[in-house]
Amino acid sequence: MGAATTLMELVRAGARVAGQVLLARSRADARDTVERSNRASRVLVDQIGDDITGFGGSQTMSRYGDFYSTSAAVHAAVRVRASAVARPPFRVQEVGADGGVSPVGAGHPLQVLLDHPNPFWTPSEMWHATETYLSLWGSAFWGLERDESGVVTEIWPLRSDRVRVLPDDKSYVRGFVYEHAGKRVAYLPEEVVWFKHFNPVDEFAGVSSIAPSRAAIEMASSALLFNRSFFSNSATPSDLAITTAETPTDEQVQEFYERWESRFAGASRAHRPLVLGQGMDAKRLGLSQREMEFIEALKWSVEEVARAFGVPKAFLGDLQEATLANIDTEERFLWRNTIVPELRLLEDAVNRTLAPMFRTPGGPELKAQFDLSAIEALQDSENERVDRLVKLVGAGVLTVNEVRAGRGLGPVDWGDVPASQREGVASV
Repeated sequence: MGAATTLMELVRAGARVAGQVLLARSRADARDTVERSNRASRVLVDQIGDDITGFGGSQTMSRYGDFYSTSAAVHAAVRVRASAVARPPFRVQEVGADGGVSPVGAGHPLQVLLDHPNPFWTPSEMWHATETYLSLWGSAFWGLERDESGVVTEIWPLRSDRVRVLPDDKSYVRGFVYEHAGKRVAYLPEEVVWFKHFNPVDEFAGVSSIAPSRAAIEMASSALLFNRSFFSNSATPSDLAITTAETPTDEQVQEFYERWESRFAGASRAHRPLVLGQGMDAKRLGLSQREMEFIEALKWSVEEVARAFGVPKAFLGDLQEATLANIDTEERFLWRNTIVPELRLLEDAVNRTLAPMFRTPGGPELKAQFDLSAIEALQDSENERVDRLVKLVGAGVLTVNEVRAGRGLGPVDWGDVPASQREGVASV
């Protein structure tokens, strides 16, 4: 009995120890999970200050995110922009002393980071998420993770409506706080790449493309909900009034509703004829869908979203006036007037914050840029520009080196000689 008791005590003690070890491991794993899910681990909120009252994280911003899953027009516009931004490859180049640029090798640390932003995201997914956040909320943030030596090894796109920007009187920005599930993780300014659309009324909060079209989006959503309720009610208007010559009792009203629902409720009982008793009359108090111009309201909503997001209507599914010729024109418009300016904004943010971290002391400046050479919508216009430059060089208006400098290329030895003084016109 004593041996058995001792054995049981040992087993229980071992179980307690094992439980404590597992609990400690689970707590450690939970801490790791929280850190990874919040995309940060090194800086605590109390190190950046107790006051985290900043810009961002409002209910209005969260509502903008809801439109992505509730508005077909917004979903289509954001998807078109994000897919286009994620399409061209992002190349790192070295800027020479003469201003010319040359691509770095595939093994350059910055190029490796951009090609493999983190263990779970591809570069296409990263850019798709970045542009989605930027389109919905007007701001996008990359959280930068470093190894023990301080080198940036991972990039994590942060959901914009969960990020607060902390302004500072001296350094402009004191830091950023990422809030999720009741937890807060702070980032220092050098640990975040901040993309934003300029907001003339608030320099610390980008302006969303949804803001100017919100009324039209909400109107379309309300119209769709109204129409769905109408058909769910067997296409019987909810504003139908039944009048009688006499005042019915409560029991009679209740009996009428029960008989009405038993005869007309449900899709299987739709379109049954309505029979009223003597002295009863049916009148509609509101407007019909035709009177409210239901379809026109939806079309107007799509047009408002198209204008606000800079995406032609044909790319939002409105093909009523689309032809092969004008779709090609609209695709060029999309790239020239919406996507290319957006790519330049993204490039500037990366080159301002991230690229200098990988520049070797005394080494050349690094410049990251989207490669647009494979974008079909820009090919014809690029060929036209080249033809025009060749003509200007041939006419002696420009020299070869002037053209090369304008395209970010270094000079050549013979490039300053006017075409009239050379045999033929060399390739620019």
